[in-house]
Amino acid sequence: MNHFPSYLLMPLVAAAFYATGALFFKEAFRRGASTLHTFFVTSWIMGFFFAPFIFWETEPFQWNLLHYPVLTALTFFFGHWMTFTAIRTGDVSLVTPIMGTKSIFVALFAWSTFNKAIPAGMWMATLFTALAVYVLGKTDTSGKRHSMPLATWLAIGSAACFGLCDALVQEWAPVFGVKAFLTLMFATAAILTLCLVPFFETPLRHLKRKTWGWMIAGAVLTAQQAILVGLAVSMFHNATGVNVVYSSRGLWAIVLVWLSKKIIGQSLERTESKHLWWRLAGAVLMCLAIVLAVMDSPPAVTDGP
Repeated sequence: MNHFPSYLLMPLVAAAFYATGALFFKEAFRRGASTLHTFFVTSWIMGFFFAPFIFWETEPFQWNLLHYPVLTALTFFFGHWMTFTAIRTGDVSLVTPIMGTKSIFVALFAWSTFNKAIPAGMWMATLFTALAVYVLGKTDTSGKRHSMPLATWLAIGSAACFGLCDALVQEWAPVFGVKAFLTLMFATAAILTLCLVPFFETPLRHLKRKTWGWMIAGAVLTAQQAILVGLAVSMFHNATGVNVVYSSRGLWAIVLVWLSKKIIGQSLERTESKHLWWRLAGAVLMCLAIVLAVMDSPPAVTDGP
């Protein structure tokens, strides 16, 4: 690449927001929030932030293609649920780097579903990513000794769902109308969470004020990073390039966990400290995959901001 496309700063900032939000959610879990609580609240806050987009749509709506945002919302719904379950089950400095595999799933789904060509460097990036997942998975203590631990499986499953989601957004959003597509997609995902209310362990009103504070802070950051990634993918038609940069959230998470250790010491979980250097090695491997994937990403065709 002759230059760094400026729009890739959007997923870079989004990655920092995501990692910070994940730490906020972890604190909310520690203070009594459940996976379903955070999933429900975050989905509705995201829907709220995306709601105005439909009023800014300048292209005519393709209502005959309404199934496009609805089907995409389903992939987002399941990916989002697995993300929260993984964060609750495992450590942030483990789960977040593993979710960097999303960039590889984007490429694979784009290739298998929409016949997008995958360059040789992307296959090499896949190899580095697989090795990184292995290294990171070895530090996961959330599952049985002789099987791939639960948090690792959930993180990979989440990455696969989000990878398919972004591949669909890249292809379908411009056809439907980018802004209207994003509004309807996140509105559908929020509505789907209503079916989870009967399964809450405790009503939302029973959560403490400080728990709500951590949960809402994480949800707002999650919404902002979703806006940045969603717009970058749908408007610049380079889902792979956007996601390999977004994968830097793994490094952001490790840096933030390290800073937390320096600042608050004993309140950090022991497993976070014990495995931090192994996770850093895994994140570096993931970073190599990112570099390879970015170098082999085709120039983006833009619709303009």
